[in-house]
Amino acid sequence: MKLRLARWLLMLSGYLPLPLLHACGWLVGRVLWWIPNKPRAITLRHLRLCLPELDDAQRRRIARESLGHMAMAVLEAPAIWFGPQGRLRAWLKDPAAEAALRGACADGGTIVLCPHLGSWELAGMFCAAQGQITSLYKPQKGVFDQLILEGRQRLGARLVPTIGSGVKALLEALRQGEMIGVLPDHDPPAGSGVFAPLFGIQAHTTELVSKLAARTGAPVWFCYAERLAFGRGFRLHVMPAPDGVADKTQGVTAMNHGVEQCLRHLPQQYWWSYKRYRRRPPGQPDFYRAEGLRTLPGITDAE
Repeated sequence: MKLRLARWLLMLSGYLPLPLLHACGWLVGRVLWWIPNKPRAITLRHLRLCLPELDDAQRRRIARESLGHMAMAVLEAPAIWFGPQGRLRAWLKDPAAEAALRGACADGGTIVLCPHLGSWELAGMFCAAQGQITSLYKPQKGVFDQLILEGRQRLGARLVPTIGSGVKALLEALRQGEMIGVLPDHDPPAGSGVFAPLFGIQAHTTELVSKLAARTGAPVWFCYAERLAFGRGFRLHVMPAPDGVADKTQGVTAMNHGVEQCLRHLPQQYWWSYKRYRRRPPGQPDFYRAEGLRTLPGITDAE
């Protein structure tokens, strides 16, 4: 019963017009900006430390827009998973990006990295529309796990869990000449990553991409979907990762450099409220300690 009701609600919201969904996301973002809350505080902290070359006004504008895009990502997901397929196909139509991805996959297995930038759900769907792809996903709790799987596999993508035999499935897919999809900007579980600089700050980062690239010789590319203004759709971006991702010692650093390049292109559409630096190298303090967030410029209840 719960599963049927949840699917019905997602399908219903998935048929709403994209301009309406994005307008609602914009409104939620404005509320999050004006009411003191942790996502806003974390967003501003990240921007202050990751983009110090910007002035306060620029960082505040990016933070305000980022909170709106975070809400848009949530509200547009049912439209991507369960909305009209003809509309979805129209969003995915991008001849330049299609040609770039076909070129990336011309010689066989390819690793595609989709950071939490713009509409990452649409970026994954775009890859699935171009060819067979196997992607890692983190299992969720309750009925939404089945619905997320159903939605993300809509165009034939194969999702495998981050635990168990997921990595083996990725390796097999690469050896069969297929694409694999990985989120490069998440904080992996303890013991499954190393610290490497991201915007000059040590970030706990997955080694999986570098290890798979070194083992298989597969090229590494980035893919992300930029939201266009006023709900006009999306623009896909496909670009090669920096050289050296397969290097045993500098591969993770090279990958993080590629993530930086993507984020600097569209900083206002990145998920800055995600606690990317929650794990710290030995001896370093908590990056998100409450007193640190309260003392940031612009983080006051009276604002």
